[in-house]
Amino acid sequence: MPQSAKNLDLEEEDLNMADQVAILKEEVALLQNKLDIYETAASGANDGLWDWDFDSNEPFVSKPWKTMLGIHEDEVIKMKGLWESLLHPDDYKEATDNFKNFVKGREDTLQQEFRLRHVDGSYRWILSKAKCIRDENGRVTRISGSHTDITERRKSTQDLKISEEKYKSLFENSLVGMFHTDYKTGKILESNSKLWEILGVDKGKEVSTFDFYKHPKDREFVLKKVKESGKAENIELEIIRSDGQPIWVAFNIVHYEEEGILETVIVDITERKKNILELERVNFELDSFVYHASHDLRSPLRSVLGLIDLYRLEDSPKIRDQCIDRIESSVKRLDDLVMDLLSISRNDRVDDQYTDLNLLVEINNSISSYYNASDTKDLQIISKIHQKVPFRSDATRLRIILNNVISNAIKYRSFDRDSSFIKIEAIVDEKECKLTIEDNGEGIEESKLPHIFDMFYRATIKSVGSGLGLYIVKKVIDKLNASIEVDSVELEGTTFKITIPNATNKDK
Repeated sequence: MPQSAKNLDLEEEDLNMADQVAILKEEVALLQNKLDIYETAASGANDGLWDWDFDSNEPFVSKPWKTMLGIHEDEVIKMKGLWESLLHPDDYKEATDNFKNFVKGREDTLQQEFRLRHVDGSYRWILSKAKCIRDENGRVTRISGSHTDITERRKSTQDLKISEEKYKSLFENSLVGMFHTDYKTGKILESNSKLWEILGVDKGKEVSTFDFYKHPKDREFVLKKVKESGKAENIELEIIRSDGQPIWVAFNIVHYEEEGILETVIVDITERKKNILELERVNFELDSFVYHASHDLRSPLRSVLGLIDLYRLEDSPKIRDQCIDRIESSVKRLDDLVMDLLSISRNDRVDDQYTDLNLLVEINNSISSYYNASDTKDLQIISKIHQKVPFRSDATRLRIILNNVISNAIKYRSFDRDSSFIKIEAIVDEKECKLTIEDNGEGIEESKLPHIFDMFYRATIKSVGSGLGLYIVKKVIDKLNASIEVDSVELEGTTFKITIPNATNKDK
């Protein structure tokens, strides 16, 4: 071949090579432009791209991939071993096992979450997505994927979970009842354990709040409140538990009209109500006490002063003696009143040791104390004591009961009868002492029976006492956790039935 022809062929090859290089540069530039566009979009989406050519073992990671881990964008990445070294120890096994199974398996995609270490030492939660290319034998030749920083999302999810757990714990362990009900039916849809405790119902049993209202008008009142304003605040009502026991509750309700649901918080205020009622009773008794005590103290004192003036003016020994007798009587009335007041005070403040008591001795002592001090003509006192086991109680309080009830039976016996009687019976067992004191005296008018235990109450105009006797008896009865019943018919007689616990198991 002539030299000129050879030169032409070489020139043609150079031109073809130059064209191919130009084409390749154009394709690379195009690819680079697409990669830059994708990286920019991915960067805005907090995504980092990576690629791993298994044949050439050449890794590629995008700038956002480096940035999310604090790696400088110009730093050269060696893919082999890098990912494993950055994995959180708690995530290492699961993440690497998943990747190995992905490479060995037949799936072409993988998605998992794990933590990678940032340059500053903290860990970032990463959502990793990968896709692989396999050859005809199923061997992986290339894997491409993306990393998304989901740390904030995981943190928000974790915070929400913690918040939900705290709310659930607060809801379930609250000292108040919390529940949701259907507005129309009152059916309880969701509740905490405290509600079931308040209502006395087994948890989970299907019930309606309508079942617990004491009066239908109470339910109507609550629903009217809710309908008018969408809520009911600080409502206090008496309801009936499933066991029939009445209790006081306070509650607040919010109505979610669209859902048809009532959200309610309820509190058992029975003890608080009892305390308020007790305080009101004590205040009433205190007012009554001040009024009556001052009156009962002043009355005999004025009588004494008047009798002293009369004594000074009189020369007659007989009238002077009468004045002295009446002064003595007034002083005794004062002394009795003071002793009654001391008994009330002592009962509230002092708790004596329990001792073994002989009912026969105690009853006979009480009878003896008052029998000779009154007109007991034609009065027959019969006592029957059945005490085969020890009886243990507060001696002072037992004597207050016996002295007051027996003395009343003696003082208010009927003098119009040919024969008056007082029957006293005591039956003692390991559990209790049942004491019955019956007389055929004047009896008590039916309308006055509910008040005989009130402070300063006198059931008859013939009463010469302070009106504190039976009040003290009732206070003592309550202190001993005992009980007292009264059955009386005017002009026929009265029966007291008293049951006192036998405290044989108390420490001696």
